[in-house]
Amino acid sequence: MRSLYIASTEGSGGKTTLSVGLGLALRARGLDVGYFKPVGIVPQGVGGDLVDDDARFVAEVLGLETPLSDVCPVVLDEGALHEVLAGSDVDTLERVASAFERVRQGRDLVVCEGLGEIWQGRFLRASGADVVARLDLGAIIVARFAGARLLDDICYVKDGLQRRLLGAVFNMVPESRLALVRTEYARFLDEQDITTYGVLPASQRLAAVSVGEIVAALGATYICGEEHGDALAETYLIGAMSPEHAMRYFQSAANKVVVVGGDRAEIILAALETPTAAIVLTGSYVPSPAVLARAEELGVSIVSVATDTVTAIDGIRRLFGRLGVHDKRKITLIADEISSNIDLDRLVDDLGR
Repeated sequence: MRSLYIASTEGSGGKTTLSVGLGLALRARGLDVGYFKPVGIVPQGVGGDLVDDDARFVAEVLGLETPLSDVCPVVLDEGALHEVLAGSDVDTLERVASAFERVRQGRDLVVCEGLGEIWQGRFLRASGADVVARLDLGAIIVARFAGARLLDDICYVKDGLQRRLLGAVFNMVPESRLALVRTEYARFLDEQDITTYGVLPASQRLAAVSVGEIVAALGATYICGEEHGDALAETYLIGAMSPEHAMRYFQSAANKVVVVGGDRAEIILAALETPTAAIVLTGSYVPSPAVLARAEELGVSIVSVATDTVTAIDGIRRLFGRLGVHDKRKITLIADEISSNIDLDRLVDDLGR
């Protein structure tokens, strides 16, 4: 059985999510599944070694004992990039191939997580297309829903991988577009000899972001409620309305983070009286003791940033624009979504051909 390469139409398209979910779901079917990430771009120091943080997390979830230096043999940081640009004669693709053989040994298949898109990594001579060909992998593309232009992106990947592209998985598809994707999009791809293995609906629970992640991403400071940093926000709202309209607006969404100017006490109090995970105050303001006391009573974190509201919202939007799978509370949900919405039998059959 061939191992599986997961390509994407873009960065943050769902490759790590699909890697975790497929690994767990295929294991539940009795297969011995490994995990491999040829090139990592999320460097982190662990015990004096440089590892890819996504690879470390997936290996931990799957309980792999394989050395992380084999799980992800190439980790790009400034030093590694300098070596490449300086003309180092290291054969990156052969390093990847050697590590893969060690990871593959004794297993039924290995799920290989690619970079953002198939040509990324060409300057290393280890792009997705290079890796798929060198390791003789079957490939699927995870395509985050973005309208009909996705079909162009998938066909582009097909042109690059040819027969090695087995099919596609659509990801984060809004409920209103599920029928369209499952029928018309799937039919179009079938005419291009591209199998649609599944359609993953958009999930607020999976896309939820912890208050702590928001604080870290924005460089924010807790004013109160640091002990609630693990609380999950499923969406975000901007508190830019008049006080008389605030309550109805905030009642429209639960488990939210509200971004508001720190000097708008009435808006902050209105947000606190609706289901809210956190309030981000812009402009480095500190609210009154009465506001802080109410937040502490309700268990809502209030944090402050020095930036303006537009900048804060832009940072939060980027967080909610990807599935953050580094929260172990989401792992079971991910495995269930994969098992329920992807044709695993057909995928395994196709890998065995």
